[in-house]
Amino acid sequence: MTKTTQRLTLATLHNADADRLTDELAAAGLDSTERPLNELRADVARLLAETFGPFDLCDEAGDTIREATTDETVESVQSGPEGWIEVDGRRCYVQE
Repeated sequence: MTKTTQRLTLATLHNADADRLTDELAAAGLDSTERPLNELRADVARLLAETFGPFDLCDEAGDTIREATTDETVESVQSGPEGWIEVDGRRCYVQE
């Protein structure tokens, strides 16, 4: 029986361990050397944004403002499980 692994998403990325993150990077042919978790998480967030994005930049009400940049996506993931960042003086998050 083959084990199937669900694709990481922005929502699940914050809870992924280093092994899962390095596996994701290796599968994409990217640097998968062991590094601090926050660096691995940023690299996988960038990979997701470039492969499956752009994602939506949303305001506190959940309304889409515009497409998020790759850097905003990485910053949102790095900010924690809720993903809050400040963009142009507004509290926002990136939604996949």
